[in-house]
Amino acid sequence: MHPDLQRYFTHVWPLFWPWLVWNLVRVARWHTRTGREALMAVDCFGNIRLVFVADAPPPDDLYTYEAPRLAAWEHPALGSDVPVCVSETQVRHDPVKSGMVMHDHDMVRHDPVQHVRGPP
Repeated sequence: MHPDLQRYFTHVWPLFWPWLVWNLVRVARWHTRTGREALMAVDCFGNIRLVFVADAPPPDDLYTYEAPRLAAWEHPALGSDVPVCVSETQVRHDPVKSGMVMHDHDMVRHDPVQHVRGPP
């Protein structure tokens, strides 16, 4: 006999031990089915009453990762947020309006003189 169950058998009259075993099996099956902990009270006749029941454990599948059907390197549109219909030839850059200056070495620097409209 398991040492934790010994106190139940010392509390219950020996005549009702089969009933206690049956109720302990029922509680054990309930625990394995639901995964919930419970505080139980046992009377001298072998009846078990669940006094407090813990919250249900959180499900293990809160997040499931689904791999994409097509790899990002196989289709360039999947690698960025830019739509496929917009290509680099369609994107225009106006340094006067944006204040950005493109240099020879592919470096972008802020133009120190921006054309900002002053107060009226």
